[in-house]
Amino acid sequence: MKKIFTLLFIIAAAASTTFAQSTLVINEVDYDQPGVDSAEYIELYNASTANIMLADYTVLLFNGNATSNVLYDSFPLPAQLLAPGSYFVICGSGGMVPNCDMALPNKFVNIIQNGSPDAIAIRENFNLNLIDVVSYEGTCIAPYASGNGCPLVQSDTAQADSIANKYLSISRFPDGADTNDDSTDFNRVCSTPGYANVNTSSNCVSGLSTSKSTLAIEVFPNPSRGIVSINYKATNGKAVNVSVSDILGNELKFVTLKANATVGQIDLSEYHNGIYLIKVQSGASQTVKRIILNK
Repeated sequence: MKKIFTLLFIIAAAASTTFAQSTLVINEVDYDQPGVDSAEYIELYNASTANIMLADYTVLLFNGNATSNVLYDSFPLPAQLLAPGSYFVICGSGGMVPNCDMALPNKFVNIIQNGSPDAIAIRENFNLNLIDVVSYEGTCIAPYASGNGCPLVQSDTAQADSIANKYLSISRFPDGADTNDDSTDFNRVCSTPGYANVNTSSNCVSGLSTSKSTLAIEVFPNPSRGIVSINYKATNGKAVNVSVSDILGNELKFVTLKANATVGQIDLSEYHNGIYLIKVQSGASQTVKRIILNK
């Protein structure tokens, strides 16, 4: 009996020092850019096989300065279901982040503190438990740290972003990977808000600070087996230029769809299964859509 009790005590003690394996995780963060921080975002990811009601959670921002150690902001999430394998991007209200799902009202710049260290957490509203945390540019105090924090050499900094005009973030690879240690789970890589994370900081897609277009374009079906239809009725009879890139920003194909038409097609069947970016441009307006190729 004594051995059983001791074993149970050890298991309980171990569980208290780690976060429960959550299915909603902080997947990617960009908290620092060259100049004014106007393209910051937090990307959440549903790593489960079931829908998650986002309204059950709140995102917390923690100041890890040794003389303060306080929450400096929080964002309740909306009453929206997040499908398995889907992303939810929180950004400022300046329209500077593509694929943003929740623009924070009246918050344009410097939304997320620049670390040394600071932390971001997801809190469950029902019992106030923290289900996921990332501490960056060092390790914050418990419970605002998951193992060791993401160290400065792996973190997103304005200095790193300034090299070759990159847009970098810290993110998990692959999406949702969680060992309960931020120094293992998060690395400085190319920013990919709203689509699959990468494990490289080379050949990053630039232009994340470009204002979000209001050009209403539909791309379907998604996922696609190869032939992708593009509804560009919203251009009012103008021709559109369509470019297809991989998630590292390498352009693979460029076509021009005719004026005075409403729907065109582009063939991706020559490419491998994966995620691609389709940029549709008409005059000064453009929009970028993410397409999954699954043949």
